Amino acid sequence: MNLNRGLKIYLVLLISAVYLVSFSQMGVKAYDAFLSKGTFEPGTLIGSVNIENMTKEQAINELNQEVAAWFKGQYLQLSINEDNTVIGQDFFTFDFSATVDSITSGASNELIISVNQTVYEEQLKTLLNERYDTIDHEQLQAVIEDAVKKMVPENQFFSIGAYVKSDLNTVAAENFVSTSFDYNLVQRVVDSIGTITVPAQSQVSMLELIEKSDNLPQEGLNVVSSALYKTFLTTNFVIVERHTGHELPETIELGYEANIIKDKSDLKWYNPNQSEYTISLKLTNAGLLVRINGAPFLYSYKVNLEEKTSFKPKSIIRYTSLLEEGQEKVIQKGKDGLSVKITREVFDLEGAFVESEEIAEDFYPPTHKIIETGFINRLLNNQSTNDISEETESTKQETLENDESSEEDNKDSNTSGNEEKSNSEDIWETPSKNAIEK
Repeated sequence: MNLNRGLKIYLVLLISAVYLVSFSQMGVKAYDAFLSKGTFEPGTLIGSVNIENMTKEQAINELNQEVAAWFKGQYLQLSINEDNTVIGQDFFTFDFSATVDSITSGASNELIISVNQTVYEEQLKTLLNERYDTIDHEQLQAVIEDAVKKMVPENQFFSIGAYVKSDLNTVAAENFVSTSFDYNLVQRVVDSIGTITVPAQSQVSMLELIEKSDNLPQEGLNVVSSALYKTFLTTNFVIVERHTGHELPETIELGYEANIIKDKSDLKWYNPNQSEYTISLKLTNAGLLVRINGAPFLYSYKVNLEEKTSFKPKSIIRYTSLLEEGQEKVIQKGKDGLSVKITREVFDLEGAFVESEEIAEDFYPPTHKIIETGFINRLLNNQSTNDISEETESTKQETLENDESSEEDNKDSNTSGNEEKSNSEDIWETPSKNAIEK
């Protein structure tokens, strides 16, 4: 009986122990489950915001604060040429509640946002004016939305030129050259070059365009390259290399010469834009038309020619025995020298002045007039010393100097009268024809 009683006590104690242990374990799990209800596992991110172990309400508050702080960093900027505009938080509409409800715990998630069309259109239409319609806004909005969803803490610049509609083919710039030139010579160059493609952010060389063409006329090359250069000055293309000649050709306007010499002088330009351009050359009876097709430039440009100056040529006289007395022959015609300063004014989309920049200073030295004239015949006909002294001032001066030198020598050496006569005859000896020509 005592054995049965002891067994009963043992069983009661065993059951009590199991019950207590089970209750304590289940209680802990129930307590943990209660406290952790609605929290997110470690590694749960929304953009760059960590919300692990937070409740839904805490996660929403955290998102609100972090998004506001991120936009204060001005990480998103829209580039229009050289100007940058900050893309602020008011560009977007955020749904933090829907974001938290849809996230995957323990993973990286994105914000649920949309572009505030009212703010977007108001600000971009102000910035772009009539060029607003040339932009692919769907593509631009998708890109900036994606940047906000990731919330990377670093500066990101979005060039508006990269979002010009791809099917847009407007005339971005054009120029017409109507100076007198040889039509056939220019046509040969135009046919050789054809349509010029200028890729985005790339450099183009005139010499490379014509490297496979032989014997292109110099006049035609200079007319075409100068017309291109003048057109580029009305764009934001960067002139990398450009040369002028020693003398301004009659077919080129002052300030716009771009001299091309194979393997020596080139015209190079760089397209800094995010879009490609094409250049067409069309020769008409009235002149040469240069047209640049592609996305409109966001600034307008005005070229000015300032401080135009001319320099009168000198006359250079050459004496020759091949001409008679009084005869003259013009060997080289004189031509005025020229100089000019080329500047460019930049205006924004609303026509407001932005800046003025100096492009170049061109200088052409004067071409002096060269005249050949005959020697005085009496130098060749044994005339008297008095006749000779009347011919030129230089001959007279030389005679006086020689006379003084001769007299001084006579005094010092105490020479005889015969010796003086001999010296005098040597001085006034008529030069030979060969000596005069030398």
